[in-house]
Amino acid sequence: MLLTIFHSTLVKKTERQLCSLGADITQERLGDWVQKGLIYRKTEYLNDGKTMKRIVYVMGYLLYSMQREKYGAELEEMLERLKGGISQTETLLNQLADVRSEDNYQGVALNRLYKYIEKIRAALTVGYREQAFQPVSAALRMRWRESRVSKYIHFVLAVATVRIEHEQFDWKQIGAAYYGQIGGSKAFDMEKKDFLGKLEEDLGMPLHFIGLVSLGAVTPILFAGELAGSSGLYYPAGFMHATTDLTVFEMEFSTPCRVIWLVENRALLTRMCADSLFLRSSGSLVIGLDGQIRSGHRKLIQDVMGNSPSITQVLVWCDTDHSGGVIAAHVRELLRPFQQVKVKWLLSEPMNRQVGAYSTWEQYEQALQQVLLEGRLMEQEEFLGGAELWKTWING
Repeated sequence: MLLTIFHSTLVKKTERQLCSLGADITQERLGDWVQKGLIYRKTEYLNDGKTMKRIVYVMGYLLYSMQREKYGAELEEMLERLKGGISQTETLLNQLADVRSEDNYQGVALNRLYKYIEKIRAALTVGYREQAFQPVSAALRMRWRESRVSKYIHFVLAVATVRIEHEQFDWKQIGAAYYGQIGGSKAFDMEKKDFLGKLEEDLGMPLHFIGLVSLGAVTPILFAGELAGSSGLYYPAGFMHATTDLTVFEMEFSTPCRVIWLVENRALLTRMCADSLFLRSSGSLVIGLDGQIRSGHRKLIQDVMGNSPSITQVLVWCDTDHSGGVIAAHVRELLRPFQQVKVKWLLSEPMNRQVGAYSTWEQYEQALQQVLLEGRLMEQEEFLGGAELWKTWING
């Protein structure tokens, strides 16, 4: 209590002020503290040096010694945390160096994460050298208290840790993979919104670019076409359907359809659903990705691809922009185990206002990069086509 009240040698308190701070502070106790040397009673005089102004209490030598000891222990603890953080960042940077690459869209996100952790390591190094935590907070442009800044740094390192182990991961996996003990999955739940917002702001892109596919919420999955679940669920062709990631993880799914469409936006899904004759005649199952591939989408696609021998081809259609390229790259990784199935990559091309169909990933990626270099972006909604055009892509 005294260390809190007399936090500096400059603090002065009158007897009235001290007694007002708590019922347990009495004249008798003040006298006991003075006798032990914890505090001193000091008389202040007016300018004439003779007339007494007031009697105050100030920090005593014993309390000062206790304060210095406490400060030394806290400083040693902080330096140990900074030193441990430096070591952790160096280890993670070495591991990230093996998975990051400028040659693909995931590489762009991983390179930003890599540089961000380099920035954290540099800030921790400066803090350790100056024996202060303030340089760390300043480098990250944070006004949070020290403990919260430290926890945020652990969060960033946890994201890097789980990303090294998994190309895609859920929110709960971040803390679980980092701490490796019961309760670890909930470690960052209290700061979820602030930590996600801060990291996304500093990286300049949503975290699903790094691989975060679920924030722990129920995710709806929209689709059109015939689909069956192992627990007796059945969705007929010709209608728009919806399920959830929770349902998807409860059972296995399969389809008698021949063609799978994986589309980024709901507009195309809605448009195709309106043409139920096309869905039936072409044997198409259209799955909407809603702007990113979450864990529920991954599970459903893996089920359908692995349990449906009827599938002959998959058509992937995303927006013509950076995020569309990232989503397409995630789809590519998802489909990698099913190389026996033909995959076509559709790209809306703003120059000629049409959609190009590419039979190889390399062709698609090259075409997308060219469009991005020209700065001409295009969303799926700008050109949805119709049944006749869709059939040419299937048959082409």
